[in-house]
Amino acid sequence: MKRALCLIREALVYRRGAFLSGLRNAEYRIVETLNDPVPGDVLVIWNRYGANENHATRFERAGAQVVVVENGYLGKSWLGDRWFALSLGQHNGGGQWNVGSNDRWDSLTVPLAPWRRDGTETIILAQRGIGSASVRSPDNWAASVQKKIGGRIRPHPGKHDPTVLLEDDLRHAKCVITWASSAALSALEMGVPVWYAYDKWIGGEAGRSLTDFDKDIVPHGDRIAMFRKLIWAMWRASEIEDGTAFRTLCG
Repeated sequence: MKRALCLIREALVYRRGAFLSGLRNAEYRIVETLNDPVPGDVLVIWNRYGANENHATRFERAGAQVVVVENGYLGKSWLGDRWFALSLGQHNGGGQWNVGSNDRWDSLTVPLAPWRRDGTETIILAQRGIGSASVRSPDNWAASVQKKIGGRIRPHPGKHDPTVLLEDDLRHAKCVITWASSAALSALEMGVPVWYAYDKWIGGEAGRSLTDFDKDIVPHGDRIAMFRKLIWAMWRASEIEDGTAFRTLCG
């Protein structure tokens, strides 16, 4: 039987029990340690940094799979459910996942505002700079962007308590600049064009690369195509618990 080592923490917000149940339902045998991973085994971790990076590298070298978990890209509490982001190998577009039919997104009937054409502000979304080295934003990234192109920096809510809701703060935005933030995905829902810096960002198909900021191009891409792919990298807690997420991702 395939084995699974789950390093998701016990704290209630992480729903470790749901992950353990889901692995069992996907026919994995839960183990407390796994020093000899082989193809077919799986490691489940929260993001990929610190000790998790070392564990992930060891599993991948052995041909085993690594499921990287984070809060849902469109919010951990979205559409009345608890959501998690899951992908193989990496987070936020840097990993891999299996994409199914368009119905998974289309059935949610999420309203997307028309593209905004009358904004006046350029807003830079600061990030915490955590995670693995290949994904996290560089130190002082937001300040360096502001120095080059101007605009206003919105502090990351993980470092500063937000005094203004994102929707209100973007009310006059003509565009948003991000390294690779979930807030920028929300901006896309609101119809705000997004320029991004991380070349593998999961929302990239709906935005434009920051390297093209000064070029005369349409500053947005295909939101529907992007969201139809993204939703297959994001799962409800119930879909994790019943094994659906693991069967789809690791199958």
